[in-house]
Amino acid sequence: MYEAYNKVLKSLGMAALDTPREKVVHRVVYSVAPRFYISYEEARRNVKRIMSGRPPRCMSAVRTEMYNDLANLLAGYLRRRPRASFNEALGAVLAEKPAPRFYLSERSALLIIYRMQRGGAS
Repeated sequence: MYEAYNKVLKSLGMAALDTPREKVVHRVVYSVAPRFYISYEEARRNVKRIMSGRPPRCMSAVRTEMYNDLANLLAGYLRRRPRASFNEALGAVLAEKPAPRFYLSERSALLIIYRMQRGGAS
């Protein structure tokens, strides 16, 4: 995430000096993430639920969006490779596909970036 933050700052150039940190973090959260930051097991449970017509087991709207996006990517993968099993396809999507965004709130992202800038681990 810190790399994405620095990339956004670089893209803003000199305007970054006048841009509120919250706006920068908003752009970071909605930028493409290198991967889905979720375990295979958790993804499997919740994507299976979505594909069988049930809601995922989570209360967060952001996490629900993540599972729905993951299910859509998985469905596209299975259409392109109909002989692939669900488990194979999920593993491939999690390993090879970038996530459409960082799936966390802007407030959480702001805290993570703040901790990274202060030298803490996140």
